[in-house]
Amino acid sequence: MKFNKKRLNLIIGRKQILIAGLAVLLGAAVYVNFLFTGNNKVQTAKKEETETATYGEIRFVDNKAGNDEVSISATTSDDYFAQARLDKQHSRDESIEVLQSFYYGGDSTSDELAVIADDVLAVSGYIETETKVENLLKAQGFSDALCYLTSSTANVIVKTEGLNTAQAAQIKSTLLGEIAIPAENITIVEIK
Repeated sequence: MKFNKKRLNLIIGRKQILIAGLAVLLGAAVYVNFLFTGNNKVQTAKKEETETATYGEIRFVDNKAGNDEVSISATTSDDYFAQARLDKQHSRDESIEVLQSFYYGGDSTSDELAVIADDVLAVSGYIETETKVENLLKAQGFSDALCYLTSSTANVIVKTEGLNTAQAAQIKSTLLGEIAIPAENITIVEIK
């Protein structure tokens, strides 16, 4: 018997072998990932009924339900702040790099260059104000703090053992002393 080599090559060619190999490799990667992650599932908080709040009132969000509570250990929270600082610096560097590429791109009009220069000044102003707020919060007794600013919002992450209303008001006052945004656009997150 004589086999038809041409027909066999049409059915199973190099592309099909490559695709099958990649599919097996992808399946193995998914299996290894499953083995390493195990049963580490993230549990989320249950939805609760909300109360009406008055304008400017400070409200804390906390999950007091036994098993659903997520806690962060001291080393994990320190790692969180270190990684968050790196991520923030990286994103700021990227945004400045993009603005510089637009500025030095060569095909921008003088009006566009003025807008780009204003954006660069705004980003550098945010960086300076964020650093100032973080340092002020650390000086006020918080063990660590991060601040993220935009033109209309401010997000502050503080490391504390328990944030009370007076401390939240202190954080809000510090922010409003450095930036001019509506009080309802300030978000305070506590990391234990």
